[in-house]
Amino acid sequence: MKTLYDGEARGDFFENWKSINKDLIVPKFDMPSELKFYQRMSEQNRQGFSISNSDELRIEYVYMGGISRNLNHTAHRFIQDSYNYSWQQIPKEYHEFLIQVQRRLVLNAMNSCKPEDSLKVEAFVDYKYKLAENKPEYFRMLQHISIFEADKNNHPIFLINQFSDITYLKKEEDCTLAVKMPDGKVLFYKFNVYSKTVFNFKAMSEHEITIVHLLARGLSSKQIGDILFISPHTVDTHRRNLLEMTNCVDTTALIVYCMILGII
Repeated sequence: MKTLYDGEARGDFFENWKSINKDLIVPKFDMPSELKFYQRMSEQNRQGFSISNSDELRIEYVYMGGISRNLNHTAHRFIQDSYNYSWQQIPKEYHEFLIQVQRRLVLNAMNSCKPEDSLKVEAFVDYKYKLAENKPEYFRMLQHISIFEADKNNHPIFLINQFSDITYLKKEEDCTLAVKMPDGKVLFYKFNVYSKTVFNFKAMSEHEITIVHLLARGLSSKQIGDILFISPHTVDTHRRNLLEMTNCVDTTALIVYCMILGII
């Protein structure tokens, strides 16, 4: 960690951090091995990550890492002003979806699982975010949100948010949410910022997943059609539907996005 703003984070953050798997209190000022892993991964993937307290709704820990090459935001501002600072960087037309709808959809997914499995639900949401404070330029941020720590009653305590730049993958305006279930199935939603409409695409079918895998192998529509005993036109229809579902700019972006989600 390049900088740890311990005085501006909750003072007992590390002192009271208890692992799910080990009945161990991490000593204050000592870096948990999990954070070291995420730090190395963030550098390699040009990402950043933060730890937030789901009960107190505050950001506890921020590492800008690899994404700091592209953004002019400091960990200090996120720690100091927490979510207030972050919301100021997001266009207002996204707020309703990110605050209310996304939360409801993810909670519905968690409630549909067994309590012990609900902690394995992950969310991937992308939207426009300012490149720098008080400047009008935006990039497309992808947030990968998962539960980092929970108590013995399976109640989430800390969330980890890994964020990266996927401007090159997504179309300009719409916001997409992918909810990954414990069984690996991914549910897709898209929010139209103009009509304020949420489209529920549900999960990819087995047929669509197979087509994505074949596209990732570089096969043409005709080659895929021959393998699946369908026409190239039908393959192209599936491809267009997948691009609509994921809001990706082209087939290559679709493949990369599906890799990020773990579908491929």
